[in-house]
Amino acid sequence: MKCRICGAKLKKDGDICKSCYKAYLEEEELKKDVNEQLRIKRKYSIAYEIAKYIWIFVIFILSSIICISTGGFLEELLIILIFAVTIGFLLFIDKRIAMATQVIFYEKKMVYTFKFLFFDTEKIVKYSDLKDITYYQTFRQKKFGFGDLCVYAKGIFPGATLLNGFQIKNVENVKEVLGAIGQVIGSLD
Repeated sequence: MKCRICGAKLKKDGDICKSCYKAYLEEEELKKDVNEQLRIKRKYSIAYEIAKYIWIFVIFILSSIICISTGGFLEELLIILIFAVTIGFLLFIDKRIAMATQVIFYEKKMVYTFKFLFFDTEKIVKYSDLKDITYYQTFRQKKFGFGDLCVYAKGIFPGATLLNGFQIKNVENVKEVLGAIGQVIGSLD
């Protein structure tokens, strides 16, 4: 007989090997872990998002100057409309992404969720599988008090720890959040 999950040859009658049964028990134990310790969400700030799209403002101003110098009122009106629609659309997308991105820390695991349009991602990382948790900040993020939180996990892709983990952008007060994560998960071994 063979294991119905991995195909390994079984010595005794049954339909699952010891290794797959152990993985099944671990998975069932993780499902029971529902005691939420910490929740981190992506922060949305309209001022930060507008600063992120400063290049669109520059293009708009240059286009406006050209239209004013050529005397095209309709062209100027069209540029203003295109600019308003573009900025509105980008801000809408950023807000939806921020609302749909979070990570919840439990006693033995963390669950990262991201839902947007046709993308529905959920990653479960056991604390025992963590390789590192770190953050980085761009110059603009420092000015607004944000940072990107990166969770690196051990996994099946050697050398590709971010593929096994996840990143949550624009976390408010990222240094303090990293300290709170350390209190929840303890030290990384």
